[in-house]
Amino acid sequence: MSIESIRSHYGFSRAPFGKDIPPQALHSHRGHAEATARISYCISEKMIGVITGECGSGKTVAARAVISGLDCSRHTSIYLGTPGVGLRGMYASIVAALGGVPRFHRASLIPQTTELIATECAERGKSVVLVCDEAQLYDAEILEGLRCLTNDGMDAESRFSLILLMSLTNTLVKTLSCVDDVGHTDAFPGRRRTC
Repeated sequence: MSIESIRSHYGFSRAPFGKDIPPQALHSHRGHAEATARISYCISEKMIGVITGECGSGKTVAARAVISGLDCSRHTSIYLGTPGVGLRGMYASIVAALGGVPRFHRASLIPQTTELIATECAERGKSVVLVCDEAQLYDAEILEGLRCLTNDGMDAESRFSLILLMSLTNTLVKTLSCVDDVGHTDAFPGRRRTC
C-alpha cells in the first residue's frame, strides 16, 4: 500500500504525523500543556528553564508552540539546535541572529554578545528568548557560559530567557539523581551526597 493510496483512502491533504504540524493543530494533552505553561512562565519572568523528557516526548514541539504565540514586536527568539558548535559557536550564532557580525576572538565575542542582547532590550524594547535544544550534550563550560550571559546589572536584572531542552539520557539521569535535597551536585561546593 502506497502513501498516496493511504492519503486518498482517508482523505488526507498531506501525510499525517509530520513534523510540520502548525502549533494550533497540536493535540493539547496534559504533558504538553504543562511544558508550554512552564516555558511561558520562564519567558515572562526572563528566567533559565530546563525542560526534560524522553526522546520524542514533545519538548521541542512545546517550545515551538510557545515561541509561535509570542508577540514578535516584544520578543526576539533564537533557536540553537546544534550543540556540537561549542560555546564560541553558540555566542557567534546569537550575535548573528541579533544582526551582528561575530568577532573572531572569544574575548571580544563574549562582550559583543552581551552588548547585542542589551541593545535588543534597551533600544528595541524586545526580550531575547534563547532556546537550546539537545542541551544534555552540553558540557559544564557551555552551561556556565550561557548562564553567565544572564548576569546583568550585578544580577539585578535579566534581559533574556534561556530555555534548555534536554533528553533524558542515562548520564543525565545519573547526574540528576546525584542532586541532594538542597540542590547541590558534585559541581557545587557545600553539602554533598555520594552517588
